[in-house]
Amino acid sequence: MKIYDYLFYKTYILAEKSRNFEGIPVLGGIIFVGFCVVMNVGAIVMLAEGFGINVDIDFGGWHKYPLGIGTTALLLFYYYHKGRYRKIIGRYEAKAAGRKKIHPLIVIAIYYVSSFGLALLTGLFKNKDWIFAP
Repeated sequence: MKIYDYLFYKTYILAEKSRNFEGIPVLGGIIFVGFCVVMNVGAIVMLAEGFGINVDIDFGGWHKYPLGIGTTALLLFYYYHKGRYRKIIGRYEAKAAGRKKIHPLIVIAIYYVSSFGLALLTGLFKNKDWIFAP
């Protein structure tokens, strides 16, 4: 969960700077982290199907609503439970004190690009294309 905590911290900082989520920057962090979690779950499902495990989830069908609501609720519970989001933000701010800071947009972009690349590779593995061809 540390990678998601760091991603949450960076998206929280970005939400504060953008002033789009002025009253609730935690929601901005949860939205971005939720999208990353769903992308990673999709990659895991494709990887499982590539190994021959049949996972019958249609991400474009009716499954998208419970998956989205469930992911958001789970993340809300995780970050709000006993003020965990405050502890995460405090921990990363203490580590960043006195150091050169990386812009949050760069961290988010690197994570999204790498997750998208991983999803593409798992899709190729699932379909037995490119380097995964028999």
